Amino acid sequence: MNVSTFEKLQELFLHDMQELSQIHRRRWYIWPMARIVKEEHLGRCCYLAEEFLSPSDLCALKQKIGLSERQWRLYKVKVSGQ
Repeated sequence: MNVSTFEKLQELFLHDMQELSQIHRRRWYIWPMARIVKEEHLGRCCYLAEEFLSPSDLCALKQKIGLSERQWRLYKVKVSGQ
């Protein structure tokens, strides 16, 4: 089975978002660096998606994973540091 770029990126986002949700539920029980690393990875995934997907596929991906444009930009900032 050939997995498309769209499907692979969707899988990465959903996995990372699920792990980030678990990190947030644990709050102080987990080392803060784990949250930072996961958010940076999501930011890198945002950049990859923008590089490899068409504008329409990118929009569809954001909708499927449930990220608003604001959330998308916030994850990207985690990587760029702006």
